[in-house]
Amino acid sequence: MFDIAVTTLSDGETPMHRFIPALVLLAGCAETTAPVETPASTDAPVDLAFCLGDDFADSIGQPVSTIQAQLPERSRVLGPDDIATQDYRIDRLNVFVNGAGIIQRLTCG
Repeated sequence: MFDIAVTTLSDGETPMHRFIPALVLLAGCAETTAPVETPASTDAPVDLAFCLGDDFADSIGQPVSTIQAQLPERSRVLGPDDIATQDYRIDRLNVFVNGAGIIQRLTCG
């Protein structure tokens, strides 16, 4: 029904059979140890002096609307679904809020 051309060597093997011993040896060299899980890192205390955020450190848990007018010029308020650039600016205050607008954390960058 189907005609498939298979090349055979003089000893009756197909060319792919020659690679089987090499593949078996390579498989034996593979590393089989399970990766070591590292504990989740906790954030170090943030020095908000770099981004002029010291005055707002006690605002966590408060609505962002209470401090929004006083935020430094280079600051941004980020909600849970907001898209933000990944550039790091030590002089920028990042104010992270939840869906209700309550401040969750403050960082420089």
